[in-house]
Amino acid sequence: MAETYARMDKSSADGMKTADAAVAAVVDGWARVRDDSSSVEWVVYVLDGKTYKLAAEGAGRPELLNALDEAAVNFGGFLDGPPNARKFYHLLYVGADVGIIKRNKAQLQKNAVFNAMPGSAGEVQLDAKTPERLAELLV
Repeated sequence: MAETYARMDKSSADGMKTADAAVAAVVDGWARVRDDSSSVEWVVYVLDGKTYKLAAEGAGRPELLNALDEAAVNFGGFLDGPPNARKFYHLLYVGADVGIIKRNKAQLQKNAVFNAMPGSAGEVQLDAKTPERLAELLV
């Protein structure tokens, strides 16, 4: 895909980009997570029409898991690890009440959010909303 994008003329390539306004909340929230002086350790977004909006932000794994909506596709990012070796991760959680079509579209929609959140060490696709499952995926 990157090779195809590189060979396109500018107008075609620009048509493939997500509008800055659509991910403005993502950029702002991610900046708070990455700011060492901020107490925000995670952010969660949902797609509202064609714009990603902030659904929740906070600190702590239990709070993050509680913020994930079972009736929505949740995109996010979080900071994890010991104080001297913290890493940033992207997060995708598709709620149990989400239909199959939305569930499949989430795999395509996550790229816009994740591209607006640079500096991630990896991506976590959470399939069960439990602290144990999140811990397993981070090992």
